[in-house]
Amino acid sequence: MVYDAVILAGGRICEELRDAATYDNEAFIIIAGQPMILYVYKALRQSEHIRRIVISGPREELLKITPEDELLLLVSSGENAVESLSNAVHLLQEDGISESILIMPTDIPFISREAIEDFIKQAESMNGDLFYALTRKEINERKFPGVLRTYVQLKEGVFTGGNLFLMRSGMIEPALDMAIQLTMRRKNPLAMGRLFGFRMVLSYLLKRLSIPMVEKRFYEVMGIRGRGIISDFAEVGVDVDKLSDLELAQKYLSSS
Repeated sequence: MVYDAVILAGGRICEELRDAATYDNEAFIIIAGQPMILYVYKALRQSEHIRRIVISGPREELLKITPEDELLLLVSSGENAVESLSNAVHLLQEDGISESILIMPTDIPFISREAIEDFIKQAESMNGDLFYALTRKEINERKFPGVLRTYVQLKEGVFTGGNLFLMRSGMIEPALDMAIQLTMRRKNPLAMGRLFGFRMVLSYLLKRLSIPMVEKRFYEVMGIRGRGIISDFAEVGVDVDKLSDLELAQKYLSSS
């Protein structure tokens, strides 16, 4: 199948990272000679599964650095990631949006075509409305030794949330309000658990929480069939949102 893709590029960065990078928006941070957003764009464009790409961010600034590409669309970002996604979806709907869309942030410069296509392939083999990437701690640390991430202990192993989402287009609008809450809590496992109820928190604390349990409760709360996809690509689970991440990206991408 062929999908439309959305890159969310409207986020401001932390003060520490801004001071080091001299940019307010992470999309424009220069890593190994090019803006971070271009690593994400190029990985998407290399995939035969991707048709149109929408970048939701500061449109005028993006026009200055993005290549000429008739299948690349730019739209202004909103006040938060959810509004930015909504803006992108509305733009795609003008000419007919794909059945599902691939969504990702701008701060994953390590991302590769192989990682994207593996995620899509796994999603296509499952039934669901929303697919969310997870990566194992050992995979991340093997590829990027010493990288700092927030991890969650599940029955299946120790995971961090990934940065790829595939969602059925028709489910996006109804899910936007919940998406705001999920986005705010995505790096706080207990806060995420409270959103879904005390039993989820207790299961997490007792180390009994499993991926199917989360999927089941997600459907009960949201009415959306969410599926967790375990990726063997650390590039999916490591982003650049602090100074140590930027230093890692500069080192890794300068030598690749």
